[in-house]
Amino acid sequence: MKKFLFFIMFICLTAPASSYADKWQIVGTRAMGMGGAGVAAAYGSDGQYWNPATLADTKEHSNDLLLSVGVDIEATEKVLTVVDKLSDMVDKYKSLTDKINSGTEATTQDVSTIFEGLSAISDLNFQNIGAIVAANAGIGAKIKKLAVSVRTFVNAGVTPIIDSENIGLGLGSDSSNPGLGIKLGDTSAPSSPECQSSANIIAEAIESAGVTQSLGALLGLPSGTTATQIGNSLVNMAVNTGATGDQIAQMAETIKTEMPKAESLIKMAGSGSYEDNKTQVLIDAGMFTELSIGYGYEVMKGLQLGANVKAIQGQMAETGIMILDDKQNIGNAIEKALKDTKKTTQFGVDLGVLIDFERFFSHDIILNPKAGITARNINSPQFDRPDKPTDSAYTDLQWNTEKYDMGRQVRAGLSLNPVSDLIIACDIDVMANETMVKNFDSQDLALGLEYPIINKRAFCMPVRLGINKNIANVNSHTAYTAGFGFHTFGFSIELAGAMSSQITTIDGTKVPASASCALTVGYIF
Repeated sequence: MKKFLFFIMFICLTAPASSYADKWQIVGTRAMGMGGAGVAAAYGSDGQYWNPATLADTKEHSNDLLLSVGVDIEATEKVLTVVDKLSDMVDKYKSLTDKINSGTEATTQDVSTIFEGLSAISDLNFQNIGAIVAANAGIGAKIKKLAVSVRTFVNAGVTPIIDSENIGLGLGSDSSNPGLGIKLGDTSAPSSPECQSSANIIAEAIESAGVTQSLGALLGLPSGTTATQIGNSLVNMAVNTGATGDQIAQMAETIKTEMPKAESLIKMAGSGSYEDNKTQVLIDAGMFTELSIGYGYEVMKGLQLGANVKAIQGQMAETGIMILDDKQNIGNAIEKALKDTKKTTQFGVDLGVLIDFERFFSHDIILNPKAGITARNINSPQFDRPDKPTDSAYTDLQWNTEKYDMGRQVRAGLSLNPVSDLIIACDIDVMANETMVKNFDSQDLALGLEYPIINKRAFCMPVRLGINKNIANVNSHTAYTAGFGFHTFGFSIELAGAMSSQITTIDGTKVPASASCALTVGYIF
């Protein structure tokens, strides 16, 4: 029982005081190739990050000098597709605004644009949605039980903020809030069969969605207006503006297609004008450079403890874009965010423990298990955010004003060695970590394996496979990882990558919703 005292004390010391911490970054190609599992399987200078207790291992080839870089991009749900769609609509929306200001009637294309916009905004109107960009680069060295590293971590979050209040579509009676300027036509049946057919399509779409009353209010129509009357009004309005039958039919089909997706937003809409819609994305970013010194020690047979002490310089940045009147894309917005930073210097402490069960119990155990747990930043260092700019372009943007709390991260891991040279590892975040995307938590479950398909003294080629799942978000998709390396006469080069099963669309091109890559070069001795 005495042997377990250190482990129990460690758990008590590192128990989370707060649920806040950022997404655990994958450092090194070995862990990335194995799905993001490293707490009980890492070694060398990478082990300083994953679990400083591994530094107590002084066996042959445990010392190294490694340079590593890694990038991870994750788009949750449909965020990139929707923001890209809204950005493409900006020119059309600008034309609508000009017509509102001049009192010009809306055309069939304008009405189609309105419903496409409502549909896109509705797609964003969910929690747990956004985009995360993470990157790390650094150099680390391990000699015996001591490790020193300098690493830079970048975290950026893109959070959509939906304005469901200002989506009124009708020409309101209040001159200070005229709505969108749709001058609806007569509510009686259209004169031609072709137009009547289009009106019926619109009416059926409205009734099926159950938005007759809500849509009537958005259009500024009297209470009690029926779906048939709304369909008739939109078609008669189109006729009055000189639309052809084909244009009217296309408008009806667009409304039919977009209505199911726009339904939820229409039902919850406020009374403000769509012209004043303030749907936006908030860009929050931080760059943290850590100078870390780590040490590992075997306190008793099979039980290793380790710690890192870190000086951290943090640079926080923040900005945002109004996506209905600004064509700035997400990449440019993040670049802009990183230009206006506020620097803060703090210190951090990491602790780790590793148990080799065979050595701990002095007995052979099937699969030769090892278990570990790591707590990073147990002192929860905080960093100042930049103040919100005072110029008019930022007036309507929301802003994070509180300090950024790096928070504690606690991660547990298990590794198995069922046969010679084969390593199977599994990691899990002990608690869900908040991220720089509002309401989006990260809690990784990682599983991977490593096997050297060539394992000679002069040349070794390890191959790795793995999977990773964010179990804190039921809508997240599994990421599949792979990696390999070449080791010869002490020199090494390794590559790894990851890709999710979910697809998103940017500029008409289908791309994975999340992707990662990493490269490591170094010398092992």
